[in-house]
Amino acid sequence: MKHNISITMDQKLFRKLENLRGREKRSTFIEHLIVLGLDAYINKKRKLKLNSEKHP
Repeated sequence: MKHNISITMDQKLFRKLENLRGREKRSTFIEHLIVLGLDAYINKKRKLKLNSEKHP
């Protein structure tokens, strides 16, 4: 199931997205970037947690 959301963003960020996405649908491209960003965020938090447990 998909959910519809609405966001506002800086005009410069919007232009970057538009230039990078090419012919891909905007929503598909933004969803892909969110998935990549969430994965990176989760991995970073895991690494920080592991490092803090190794070096209290």
